[in-house]
Amino acid sequence: MSEWLTEQGIFLLRVIVAGVCGLAIGIERQSRMKTAGVRTHFMVAVASSVMMLISKYGFMDVLSIDGISVDASRVAAGIITGIGILGGGLIFTGKQGLVSGMTTAAGIWVTVGVGMAVGCGMYPLGIAVTVLTLAAQFVFHRNLRICREPLRGQIVFSVANSPEAIENVIRQLETLDMEVLRIKTEIKDRKTCLVRCLVALSGRKEFATQIAGLGQIVSYEI
Repeated sequence: MSEWLTEQGIFLLRVIVAGVCGLAIGIERQSRMKTAGVRTHFMVAVASSVMMLISKYGFMDVLSIDGISVDASRVAAGIITGIGILGGGLIFTGKQGLVSGMTTAAGIWVTVGVGMAVGCGMYPLGIAVTVLTLAAQFVFHRNLRICREPLRGQIVFSVANSPEAIENVIRQLETLDMEVLRIKTEIKDRKTCLVRCLVALSGRKEFATQIAGLGQIVSYEI
């Protein structure tokens, strides 16, 4: 009886440690107002740890039966497949074509790995990955030059309905060191059309200041 209680206590300890690790990652994500926060990361870590425990020790009673074989890696593979559905639901594409939620989905993926590692009894690995993940998030969110993304914006022009007018818009934007990523035109009438330009700035300059000298602007968004 005491041996059974000790074994169950070890299992429970693994689940608790996995939950604490998931909690730490979740607190960092929630502090940045991400979609998946403390509760999501906690439950993901606990669930993956429990599944790994079931994978390793849940079928011990049937191994003595002749003709019965157990592949412990199948449950682990099922965890990886299942978490893809949850991670995919966190990734969104904005109206400017920008993808968001990739880091949050990757954080869920890491949390699963932490839970699986602790569930297998690899405490140092699970805790080390948790610390490494938190350190990476804190460091890479400090606006380092190597991590900066170009500032993107959308500018809407009202120009004459002609190819020359659209080419002139592109030349004006390129003169201001803006990279034109995508252009969409909308014909308003026979004489005018709206040109929607998705642009990327080469530097971290003030967007409004750069476009102040441009004419025929209807609106802009960053």
